[in-house]
Amino acid sequence: MKTGFPIFLSVLLFTGLLSLNGLAYADDKHQLEHTKVEFSLPMGWTIGEVAAIKVLPNGHFLVFHRGQHQLLEFDKNKHFIREIGQGLFNKPHGLRIDRHENIWTTDANTQLVLRFAPSGKVTMVLGKNNHKGSGWFDKDRNVVFFNNPLDVGFDSQDNIYVVDKGNDRIVKFNSNGNLVKTWGKKGTAPGEFNFAHSIDIDTQDRIYIADRENKRIQLFDVDGKVRGQFDNIGYPYIITLANNTLWMTDARFEKVLQLDLNGKILKSYQGKVGRNPGQFSSVHGIDVDANGDVWVSQVFNWGGINKLDL
Repeated sequence: MKTGFPIFLSVLLFTGLLSLNGLAYADDKHQLEHTKVEFSLPMGWTIGEVAAIKVLPNGHFLVFHRGQHQLLEFDKNKHFIREIGQGLFNKPHGLRIDRHENIWTTDANTQLVLRFAPSGKVTMVLGKNNHKGSGWFDKDRNVVFFNNPLDVGFDSQDNIYVVDKGNDRIVKFNSNGNLVKTWGKKGTAPGEFNFAHSIDIDTQDRIYIADRENKRIQLFDVDGKVRGQFDNIGYPYIITLANNTLWMTDARFEKVLQLDLNGKILKSYQGKVGRNPGQFSSVHGIDVDANGDVWVSQVFNWGGINKLDL
């Protein structure tokens, strides 16, 4: 897959750090059309604040929300199939699918990162239930204690990277869940974070971190070395890589942005802002399916899941 990496790398070689300041939007006034998506539910069930949505390789949908039944699977026609992890969540946030089709969740209140097999069985737990840590690592039990784990990503070797927002760091584990290293601290300098919020990793193992309150996306290698940053992009909430581009939501301005892998904004889609069905109120989760269709979720509008009409 061509990613524009030679240009990216050449800039790094001359500057030591990529910083894309003053970028012009390719299309900053594109009014986004989006269609509210309805999912059929068992009688009496309600979808609440939708933190994340994912489309599985088979076309099924996963919806991770802050209601009574929090991780739900639907078929291609939006019909309910099953609930996963009943009773395990308190404040759902991040939702990812690894290359083995395992389902990963992060919860900002239980302080857990969970891995579910495709069957729905829990197969790995990172963190300690309801135990908020300040960055301490229990060597005797090989347990890392998180403070607001918000997202999780995976490199080509199945290493695991957790965005530990409350400790302003990234935590790297090997594929067995053993601690490898951590990096980051509170601040504005390269390699520092102010509300790290989301992560994704491309096929060349470049790590993209949504450094939300610093209004940038930082890029790292697998050892935690800074490889660049994308500035002047607004407030990146959730990011996802698809088709050689990077998509992000911005809940401050109710926008969805598409960037190339050098940080150039290709499209800036403005959502219809409001509290009515089909409108945006804190657009948050985002995913791109195999057909290139883009799906987003909202926090403040309950059950807010939209398909973008691009």
